Amino acid sequence: MPTATEPPRRRQPSQQRAQHTVQAILQAAASLFAEHEMRNQPEPTTEQIAALAGVSVGSLYQYFADRAAIGRALIEQLRESAMAGLEAMLAERMAVWADAPEAVGTAAEEAARAALRAYVQAYVHSFGGHDPHTRALARLAWRHDRDEDAVAALRTASERIGAQLQALGMPALRVPAPAQMFVVTRALFGVVRAASLERSPLLGSPELEDELVRLCWGMLLRGPDAA
Repeated sequence: MPTATEPPRRRQPSQQRAQHTVQAILQAAASLFAEHEMRNQPEPTTEQIAALAGVSVGSLYQYFADRAAIGRALIEQLRESAMAGLEAMLAERMAVWADAPEAVGTAAEEAARAALRAYVQAYVHSFGGHDPHTRALARLAWRHDRDEDAVAALRTASERIGAQLQALGMPALRVPAPAQMFVVTRALFGVVRAASLERSPLLGSPELEDELVRLCWGMLLRGPDAA
């Protein structure tokens, strides 16, 4: 069996067939990791993943050095998908805002709060999951967030989230300073991470959503009422 010191991905899937094989392996891994997580079972073996993917173990090892490498690739894919979903949602929200008449006063605040709430909803949905399968995969990702690669991913994701929040560009919301954005992004990460790992029934609830919106709103609101 390959050693842990070998690179996480042996071959780059340049051809369509190879790309299909890698995706089949990752899809099988996602299904098995989620199933084992929900049943509190040990993580699946490479043999189990290969069997579900319909490939030989030898073929699997052409692209992944071991089970840990598959897990890292899967987590990377999940996080990138989550960020892409947030950015797509934000782009849609900004398009609606651009087409709307310019709002002032209370109307501006209501529009900004609605945009912020939509963002929080999408964030919890993306990083906390929305059903048993996706929540199991979210726990898998959060459990590996102490690795060096995960720390770098957290930093990159936080920068992208900060840019997303700044891109809302609404008069009622100020452009936050770096320290404020650091606190907001890490607060979002921390709350969703804790709720996910603790399997809290609050995850995805309106009550938790309300508190996250209140937290972000207090830091991003323009004017004397901002805390």
